[in-house]
Amino acid sequence: MTIGKASNNEDRCGLFTRLEETMRTVKAQLAEMGAMQLHAPLSLLAPELSIGSAEMILTILALRERRSRQALL
Repeated sequence: MTIGKASNNEDRCGLFTRLEETMRTVKAQLAEMGAMQLHAPLSLLAPELSIGSAEMILTILALRERRSRQALL
């Protein structure tokens, strides 16, 4: 049983590592977008997003990027 638990923990760690890398990549891409490009994904997303969905995370990241830009103005 210990081997199975260790394997599951390694799988989870691997998934979290890939998720973190993906989030960093998305954040970097959003930071490089122009204002119009940044607004486009927000207008295409559904008005009601499922909690924890990729769309919700993208929306949150895009809104945070817009707010950080507005704070600099």
